[in-house]
Amino acid sequence: MSYLVLARKYRPRRFSEVVGQSHVVKTLRNALRLGKLTHALLFSGIKGTGKTTIARIVAKALNCLNLQDGFEPCNECLNCQEINKGIFVDVLEIDAASNRGIDQVRELIETLKYAPARGRAKVYIIDEAHMLTKEAANALLKSLEEPPSHVYFILATTEPNRLPPTILSRCQRYDFRRLDLRTMVQFLKSISERESYAIESSALELIAKEAQGSMRDALSLLDQAMAYGVATKEELITALGWHEEALVEEIAQILLEKDLRKALTLSQNLFERGLDLIYLTEKLTEFFRALFLAKALPEESSLNLQNPRLRELLVITSQEDLLLILHTLLRDLEILKGTPYPQLQFELTLAKICEHGKLIPLQEILKKLEDLSKNAEGLLIPQNLSPIESEKSWASFLETLKIESPPPYSLLSGLPEPEIKAKEINLSLKANKDFLKSTYMPLLKEKVESYFGKKLNLIFETPKRATIEEVKDRPEVKLIAQSFSAKIINIQPLKE
Repeated sequence: MSYLVLARKYRPRRFSEVVGQSHVVKTLRNALRLGKLTHALLFSGIKGTGKTTIARIVAKALNCLNLQDGFEPCNECLNCQEINKGIFVDVLEIDAASNRGIDQVRELIETLKYAPARGRAKVYIIDEAHMLTKEAANALLKSLEEPPSHVYFILATTEPNRLPPTILSRCQRYDFRRLDLRTMVQFLKSISERESYAIESSALELIAKEAQGSMRDALSLLDQAMAYGVATKEELITALGWHEEALVEEIAQILLEKDLRKALTLSQNLFERGLDLIYLTEKLTEFFRALFLAKALPEESSLNLQNPRLRELLVITSQEDLLLILHTLLRDLEILKGTPYPQLQFELTLAKICEHGKLIPLQEILKKLEDLSKNAEGLLIPQNLSPIESEKSWASFLETLKIESPPPYSLLSGLPEPEIKAKEINLSLKANKDFLKSTYMPLLKEKVESYFGKKLNLIFETPKRATIEEVKDRPEVKLIAQSFSAKIINIQPLKE
């Protein structure tokens, strides 16, 4: 006889055997007992949380010959036994990933009009319903909305967002939650006892963590652990190639210390040992998420760090820095999964995080900009003018002119600011001699010279473009470079 995997051997066959999902079970039991079960149900949630299992229990409850308490199938009558074996003629399970086209749906719809052959109801369980094509989903709409009284649809999906809104609106939706860690550990322990297999609770807890809320995945991992014959957490880590918390904490410490040399040396060592770098990066991402939450919500965190140095680093590391590291890990994890050079990408990720320290924090940048604006004020005032003269700026003159003589103001406002010297004002017109033909020219010249007390000179030479060396020698450029410890690597001339 072939071996039956744990996930199938211990699949719940009654509502009372379902682990977790109490909110779903309670609602369905009440609906069945009161005879108010809707004809179109949608079960959504991550893989391995019981969607198909509960769909089968509902199908048995609708067709059981000895229904208990109005909702619980007996699992002893012929109908229940055939549904358990998957051979009951009135319960049809359809894999939408393989039967997703409109032709398959039309064949299904054609069978709806026929009465049940053996049971009281015909139940269609459509797994991975989001895989249906748009045309197939549209063809199913009418049947979902107004099915025959003996027909029930149960759609199961891991991606309800991919279903058309028209499908969602016709179904009563049940969201299946991830199973919590404690529930999963207790169930795995009971399975181990029933299998007469001795395994430490710490190993079962590690299996439950790896399953991430999926009971089917947890049972598959337990199956694998039993095949290896492991009994302790350490044996489990070695057998399945998982990485201990100590290794993850060691890498986290190196990254928080920004020690690039240690990071690259460790990366090479891990690669030579043949460790799964994708899995390691996933664990590292989860760990930094825990560190970030411990920093952001210390009163709600249950993080227990074994490494004392790591505890010190968590105290002195800013929340922003942890968020930046977490963002880098999360983004690079997707790149790592698709690259043909995993070691290179892993090293690049570590290097980027270690070099984060060379980035200037936002608050420091704002402070430098504030200081820069204060220091630059002296550069904007010509050194050969007295404080009284410097108050008479070109901008203030234009404001005055705007009130007193709007036409000359319109003429001047479109021109570049002139060069104001101690005894004269040089206004460059860029060879635009049409400016002299204006009837307001005499009034304008009079206003400028009267306001500043200086002679106005009109210069018609085409201005020359400053050389790169002249740009580098400008006081404001030097001040910016000095404030930010910056280097000028390129100067791009602008077009006129």
